[in-house]
Amino acid sequence: MLHRSRPPLPALALLVVAPLLACGPGQADAAEVATREIRDLVTALTPPPLDALPVEKSEFYQNRKRALERLRQASEAHGLAALERLRKDPPALTEVRCGLLDVAAHAAPEATEPLLVELVTTFGADLGLRREAAELLGQCLPETALSVLEPILRERYDGRTYPPEERLLSAWLTAMETLGRDPVPLLALAATDLHRPMDVRHFATRALGRFPSPQGRQALETLMVESSGNGYIRRMALQALQESLPRDEFCALARRVQENEADTDFILVLESALEKSCR
Repeated sequence: MLHRSRPPLPALALLVVAPLLACGPGQADAAEVATREIRDLVTALTPPPLDALPVEKSEFYQNRKRALERLRQASEAHGLAALERLRKDPPALTEVRCGLLDVAAHAAPEATEPLLVELVTTFGADLGLRREAAELLGQCLPETALSVLEPILRERYDGRTYPPEERLLSAWLTAMETLGRDPVPLLALAATDLHRPMDVRHFATRALGRFPSPQGRQALETLMVESSGNGYIRRMALQALQESLPRDEFCALARRVQENEADTDFILVLESALEKSCR
């Protein structure tokens, strides 16, 4: 099977990993072990041939999952070794590079931070790797994620420059939850913005149901009576309200909307919700 030439990482990737300096035999041994285990990780992340037997594919996914779970909890030396492999000899397959970036971000987040930020904000690298970087930024460096992602989401998102907006919003929400901060204002803005892509609005609408608040309720009520013709987002808003409101409040709201509803399909949706929750 032919392999494409390995695409280069962004220029900053060459600067973010200092050589592994050993100050004594113990550190040298740790670095050597980490390098060997990262080499084994690359093998575990490399998928079998397309014509492999189902049992071989199943074994690959199990081994891949176990390897990533173990090395995410490994030493900083493992994270630095993963970064070193990305710098010196990045594998050709995006999924393998994503796995190395995953381990690096979890095991050595501070050293990986500049690369993650560059991958998210600078056009050029493989889009799959950039999506992975956005998720890892939210998971492993929440403060940095908020400072990088929120201005993009609020002011100047450009799909030609950044990873998909829905992925950035998801990473931002992960960071907000990790830090215990209120995500409702931005979620409400994204959900009700008719100019945003539908996958972004759908994600924000679903998420609002998890964070009951007056502002979130107002946004969901607005969506439930939206006249743009998007019946799907109306259903999502109804479901979010059904999950987040006290029963009596939801039932009163659903009956009020039903009385004024002109769309026969949505009348049936409301009737089903009332039947389920209110009778």
